[in-house]
Amino acid sequence: NPKDVNVSTDLGIAYYYSNDADRALAQFDRSLAIEPKHAKTLLNIGIVRAFGKQDLKGASEAWQQVIAIAPNSDEARAAQQALDGVKSAHPDIGK
Repeated sequence: NPKDVNVSTDLGIAYYYSNDADRALAQFDRSLAIEPKHAKTLLNIGIVRAFGKQDLKGASEAWQQVIAIAPNSDEARAAQQALDGVKSAHPDIGK
């Protein structure tokens, strides 16, 4: 089902684990076109930006969106943990 945001996001995750960060991010864009505030997609954008693209600023922005959109979710807890790790290792991020 091409309109299932969860399946679309899972496909993006599969692309990332196949060492294709660019294709993963493109798939996540498709997921956000289906559901612009999908917390799982935004969390994974942060992961791919941080670890696949070494874009810590972009990762931090995605994780902050997760926290703003779904503050009490498992995704928000994971995003906060990731943000805390990035800020502790790179205090200049977000300035």
